[in-house]
Amino acid sequence: MANLVFWISLGVLVYIYFGYIVICVVLGVIFKKQRKQEDILPGVTLLIPAFNEEAVIRQKIENSLGLDYPKEKIEIVVASESQDKTNAIVAEYASQGIILCSYDRRQGKSRMMFLTIPKTKGEIIVFSDANAIFKPDALKKLVRNFADNHIGGVLGKLVISNAPDSAVSTGESIYKKYEGILRKYNSYLHSALGADGSIFSIRRELYLPINPDRGDDFELAIRILAKGYGVVFEPEALSYEQASVVLASEVKRKIRIVSWFFKSSFILLKEMLQPLRCFLIWQVISHKLLRWLSPYFLLAVFFSNLFFSDAQPGYRIFLYGQCLFYLVAVCGWVYADKGKRHLPLFLKLPVYFLMFNYAFLLGTLQGIFLKQKPAWEKVR
Repeated sequence: MANLVFWISLGVLVYIYFGYIVICVVLGVIFKKQRKQEDILPGVTLLIPAFNEEAVIRQKIENSLGLDYPKEKIEIVVASESQDKTNAIVAEYASQGIILCSYDRRQGKSRMMFLTIPKTKGEIIVFSDANAIFKPDALKKLVRNFADNHIGGVLGKLVISNAPDSAVSTGESIYKKYEGILRKYNSYLHSALGADGSIFSIRRELYLPINPDRGDDFELAIRILAKGYGVVFEPEALSYEQASVVLASEVKRKIRIVSWFFKSSFILLKEMLQPLRCFLIWQVISHKLLRWLSPYFLLAVFFSNLFFSDAQPGYRIFLYGQCLFYLVAVCGWVYADKGKRHLPLFLKLPVYFLMFNYAFLLGTLQGIFLKQKPAWEKVR
């Protein structure tokens, strides 16, 4: 029995990290769809949610005002539940057309978006984090994809801009490259997942939150696909952010994200049954749910390996390899937590992998057993 658990769990892990991406690449190459792109200039609403962003909001506004897009065609809106000086800073730019939608009661990002979007007028809504800096031509690169009437959403490319001197920034850079490959080849099928709040755009009429308290970028992109529209990746629409260098902060952020999206995934899967969206169901299960469940498969591999490690030398070597990997990861994590940011590469990757799966473990447990708060926590 332990032998069977070991091989099934190991097989699932190989599929999660390697098999799925290979299948996506093959399908993307074989069944690549045509995509119409034209230099169009529709009305755009750049929507920036903010919670206590006084440290970065001025830079974000200046960056937004400097974008290469006709001024009469762009509406810049900051939706804020801030309790610091964010609102006062935004108000300074009212004469330059910056619109502030402020809310006294903290209700969470999704409900704040739900309340704000009806007040906007852009044909295309572009969502962006307050700490995200756009390349000047990012909007033009995004909206050219909406020349194709079948396209309902466009993902931009997030670039981690700080030097990879920590386990988190190194791991995030590698993870974004991995995700970039998936988005590229899924985009060939007009079915890109993994929308990022840093730079994500949709047609106004396709803003379809599950309910007023749900409707983040992850859910919106999947609902667009479930409605039969395409979502594509635009690698030339660039947004730059700095990854957190503090492990505890990044763990907290990932736990919150997974706990929120884990539950919504099942809500979305139910919606995909009528009409039946087999390919999208496979994507959500493979790309999201199985990945979030990977720590359980890792635990199953380790403990099942213990039961028959003496059966053959290969099993014993594999067990020793796991022990060494986790020991290195734990030591690196402790080292990083003591303020030692500059880890050698052989420590950075195991630390990030362990952090990643630790967050997935706690995130899924919280998603199952705890009621989720709609308000987001600022960790960067």
